[in-house]
Amino acid sequence: MALINIDGDPWLSDLDACERLSNEIQSHLVARNRQGQLSPEYSSISGQVRVRLKQFGSELEQLNKKLRYISGALTSAEAERRQRLVEALQSKHVQLQKQFSTVEASAERASLFAPGSNRLFDDDDDDPALIRPESSYTVNDLRAQQTRILEDQNEGLEALSKVISRQKVLASQIGNEVDRHNEILDDIADTMETTDSRLNRETRQIGVVTEQDSSTRGYWVVIGVLALAIVLVSILL
Repeated sequence: MALINIDGDPWLSDLDACERLSNEIQSHLVARNRQGQLSPEYSSISGQVRVRLKQFGSELEQLNKKLRYISGALTSAEAERRQRLVEALQSKHVQLQKQFSTVEASAERASLFAPGSNRLFDDDDDDPALIRPESSYTVNDLRAQQTRILEDQNEGLEALSKVISRQKVLASQIGNEVDRHNEILDDIADTMETTDSRLNRETRQIGVVTEQDSSTRGYWVVIGVLALAIVLVSILL
């Protein structure tokens, strides 16, 4: 889920635009699947989806570059949260590319072997047939289509690999932070233990002084009584 753009942050606006684009691509794919694979609308929507997928990938790359540029002005927690949002969109991009490529390949196979179309095998003969001159598909077209599908899949895998690598780096950084926090907690525990020992020692010393004060109080009472007696005797004599 995108962050709420409260302060007019341009980066958050770009993030919202990328999310809207991904939702638009998903809607186009759903609309395309409702059409027949040989219909003109299917081909038109496929072309639109192909263009928007490339636009989506380009905008994601720019979004990631901008995040690296402004990360110094963000807290580490905010930078990591925004990076996770970008990675979620990158994963969505990979899924959309895979969905598009899979259905596209299925459509090509369906159009190739559909009745009445120019197929690799003739309807009236079991022997392999050459491509008919009037066919809208040739062997080169099919090879180019397969090459494009493989390239799209490779781009998706490469993007997924980058996302996984980034997550691995984040996991390593989090592990280092946890180790440092554990060291700080150990230092605090040692300091508290030392302080507790000193406090116990001071408490024992205070107890000893208190006992000494209690034992000398009686002597002071006796001295006071004797002094009073001396004064009285002096008065009487």
